[in-house]
Amino acid sequence: MPDAPPPAAVLPPTPVPPSAPPPPQPAAPLPAIGSVPPVPPVPPPIMVPTRPPPPPGPLQVAPDAPGTTTPIAGGLRLTFGAGDVRLNPASADALRALAKAAPAEADITVTAHAAGTADDPSSARRLSLSRALAVRGILIAEGISSARILVRALGASAPASAGEPADRVDVTTGPTARPAK
Repeated sequence: MPDAPPPAAVLPPTPVPPSAPPPPQPAAPLPAIGSVPPVPPVPPPIMVPTRPPPPPGPLQVAPDAPGTTTPIAGGLRLTFGAGDVRLNPASADALRALAKAAPAEADITVTAHAAGTADDPSSARRLSLSRALAVRGILIAEGISSARILVRALGASAPASAGEPADRVDVTTGPTARPAK
């Protein structure tokens, strides 16, 4: 008769200390396949019409608008008549040429000033903003992305230096320090 293997040694159960966590319980049995409710069908996506972007406002160019265009370092200086936001055709043409000549990666800074008084600073700020937006409108119409245009309406907060007109917009191209997002 072949030799039978020796019986396995049986060890006594080890006592569980009272501070030990309880042993894991067996997982609950999975439900039968037929007992799971069916997944509801997903409705088709709803097509929502989107609006096209609004057209830019009318360009404020008038043949009788006062003002001059002067080259400055990195751009142009446009002057305006007192209380006027309209550009003359020569200024608009100079802006168009600047937009076409600007490198594709360069940002454009539009810094607007307006004459004002200390007792009414908001009127000068609003006037300078209107001028800056008129310049911005021409740049956008020439294909410059609005994300590349930084508008600064300073009003009368930055007084004109000697020889600088108070009613002006300086348009410069180049890298600008963008705020962190």
